[in-house]
This record gives sequence, C-alpha cells and structure tokens, in this order.
Amino acid sequence: MERIVGRDRLVSTSGGGYELVRRPLGNGHVECTVRELVTWHHAGELTEDAYQQYLEAREANAEERHQANLERSAKRAKTRVRHLCKAAGVDTLLTLTYHQNMTDWGLLKRHVKEFNRRMARIIPGWFYVAAYERQARGAWHVHMAVHRVPRMLEHARGVKVKSYSVIRSVWHAVVGELGGNVDLQASKRMRAPSRIAAYLSKYMTKAFADGDAWSNRFSSSKGLSVPKPQRIRFVGWNMPDVLQAVFDDLDSVGYQCSAQLSVRLSHFKDACWFILDTNIPMREPAWA
Repeated sequence: MERIVGRDRLVSTSGGGYELVRRPLGNGHVECTVRELVTWHHAGELTEDAYQQYLEAREANAEERHQANLERSAKRAKTRVRHLCKAAGVDTLLTLTYHQNMTDWGLLKRHVKEFNRRMARIIPGWFYVAAYERQARGAWHVHMAVHRVPRMLEHARGVKVKSYSVIRSVWHAVVGELGGNVDLQASKRMRAPSRIAAYLSKYMTKAFADGDAWSNRFSSSKGLSVPKPQRIRFVGWNMPDVLQAVFDDLDSVGYQCSAQLSVRLSHFKDACWFILDTNIPMREPAWA
C-alpha cells in the first residue's frame, strides 16, 4: 500500500505478527478485531513532475474519492450506532410514525427532541438511540432503541395506565395535527442489544444507498461514554495462536455457547472479527 503525504511517499509492509483491537462495551458485549501488523516506511519525496501528475490524477478521481469518503462515513455512523446500543444495553424497539406526509427534516428533529424530553420526565433514566428513515411516500419515521419500559406508567393525576397508551399520547401531543402512531416491540427475539443494534445500524447503510446526507441520520441521549478500544500487539505470533488467545479471553468474560458469538475470517485469512453478546440465551439441546 502507498500513501502520499505532502510530497512524501510512504509505503507499507505487513507481517511479523498481529494486532488485536479489543473493545469491551459492557452489558455482556465484547468486539475484537485481529489484523496483521502494518509498518509504514518513508520511501522518498516526489519530484516536481511526479507531484504534478499526482495532483492531476487526484483531481480526475475527485468523484470516486468523494463516494469512497461517503461510504467510510456511513460505515463509521453504523459502527457508532451499534456501539451506543450495546454500551447502553437497550433491549426494546420503538417506532414513531406520522399520519400526514411529513417531509420536513428540521421539524422531525425538533419533534424527536421534544418527545424524548417529555419521556425523560415520565421515566427517570430514559435513554434512546434513534435512526431516521424516509418511507416510499417521502414521509419520515423514527426507529428508536430504548430500555424496556414498565407495563404500566403513571399518567395524569397519578392514574396508572398502560405504557403503550402513555407513549402514544406523548407522541400525539408533540406532533399535533400531523397525527401519528407508535409501535413498541419488546419481543424475546429482539431483546438482545446486539440484535437491536444490528437492526438500527442498517439504516445508516440505507441512508447512504438512498443518497441522503448520513451525518444526521441518527441521534441519541447525551452522557453515555462508549469505552475506548484496547490495542495489543502480538509480535512474532502466528494467526492460530492469536485466535486461540482471543477465544481464551472470551471464555473468561462469560462466553457459553456458539449462538452468542459471531466470527468472520477475511477472504485472504489475514484478519478476523469476533462479536460476543452473552445476553443471547443458550439453546437447550434437542436430547435434553
């Protein structure tokens, strides 16, 4: 691989071991990435003619670089949403929709902000991660990951009513004449935060595919700090030994069954990804 920084030409070499990037997200979640070690070397400066050719090629490929940057941005947004969901331990999916064909982006963001402000007054500790999607007709709706809500909530004058009715009344009060509805899902199938995270983060990729600006296609409550990754270099190690060290580490944090762990090896077998979610229950064996 080669990079140009100013007029300097940098060349990379890989091998000699592996780097483990381990991100413990809490709530039973750990993500690990194993890649070959990469070292960058200074390979000299470009001549004036070579530098001008580089600038011309860069200009000619401006649109291609722009698309590549958008893809990387969408991938970062997808990762951020996944990490927020896991670090917060959200386990319930809430969808907010409009009856009218509401296409005003700014109004949508104001509605979501006010809705969550009111919900935080009703449920102390209310936390959300929201992704925004445009329907085929053009209207916006909101997919929101939250913590499981109580079956009953206190509403006006201390009266206990179903939580779904309270949430719907709050959304109706916020959107007014535009009308709307809510869908609250806390099924066992979706309770694992990793599944909620996967469902929500896919909308970052969809936003990129639709050609929308990705940067504001999600929002969340403030105050949550996502743990920083830990980086460990295994100089001189081979891939099987590093992978065994990762499995041993995951065993120590509660890994119990294959359903809890997703493992993917790169096409060239020079990188591997591990995603652990100990919230996924063990399945009873067929013979039990």
